[in-house]
Amino acid sequence: MKIKDLTANVSLDIFLLVKEMTEDVTRNNDSYIKFLLSDGENNIHGIMWSTSIKELDEDVRPGKIIKVRAFVRNYKDNLQLNITNCRPVLEKDNVNVGDFVKSAPVDSMAMFDAFIQETENFHNSDLKKIVQKILMDNKDKLVYYPAAKKVHHAIRGGLLYHTYRMFKNAQSIASVYHSYINRELLISGVILHDIGKVRELDSNKLGVVDDYSKEGKLLGHIVEGVIMVHDAAKELQTPEEIELLLKHMIVSHHGLEENGSPKKPMTLEAEILHYLDEMDASVYQFEDTLKGVSKGKFSDKQFFLGNIQLYKNEL
Repeated sequence: MKIKDLTANVSLDIFLLVKEMTEDVTRNNDSYIKFLLSDGENNIHGIMWSTSIKELDEDVRPGKIIKVRAFVRNYKDNLQLNITNCRPVLEKDNVNVGDFVKSAPVDSMAMFDAFIQETENFHNSDLKKIVQKILMDNKDKLVYYPAAKKVHHAIRGGLLYHTYRMFKNAQSIASVYHSYINRELLISGVILHDIGKVRELDSNKLGVVDDYSKEGKLLGHIVEGVIMVHDAAKELQTPEEIELLLKHMIVSHHGLEENGSPKKPMTLEAEILHYLDEMDASVYQFEDTLKGVSKGKFSDKQFFLGNIQLYKNEL
């Protein structure tokens, strides 16, 4: 059974992946748990009343697949699970973990290899060395890391997928504006712009983020990315100009200070990187939201897209 097949006012047993769980208390100081659960395609919220996290099995945690017994109810025009019982998956359940993990539609190793192959053809050996070193040093995490805890590309392999789509667009843009763009610098910045997320996020190998790391909370992925470039440049004795340009692309890729960028883009490559990043994040949110919307209908309001409703055209 899938989440899309659920109907209100039905009791059922269902296997779901725990994406998030938090504990709260009612006005009467009674503990309850809020869940965000997934079947690998769609998410649903769940509530388990009169229970604390410590009372549950240790394997009922984010990143784990559990068996849920619940009553499906309609809450504020969305289905929600009132959970009466839950337990970890057992071997006898014959559950395929791969069915529950939303993953990038392109193989992670294929995307990683595309970056390596592209940089192999760089004329600038210093750019080639620093990008390949940072890629290889973080390969183990890159193959499964998501790009975010929520919102865009929050899927297994999502960080590589987000970067890969930007990379493909950067190749096209560089061919159009070839007289003005340093192609190798642009592609290097695209590949490295979010590399700090492998330190910012605390992801398990299913691509599920339970929380931000200590470094993520105190520094964030932009600062972490700059540190990674600095350390690699120092080891490789990368020319100062290359190190500085790569750092600038990382610190400015959010575009505006209010969006988290310490600096606005001040080079053409940084400006293009910013718009590629913004475009791909928005496109993904449109794609992901409209999957569950019928033709000719509007979605719920999307907070991270300016609180607008998205329309799925009938064409």
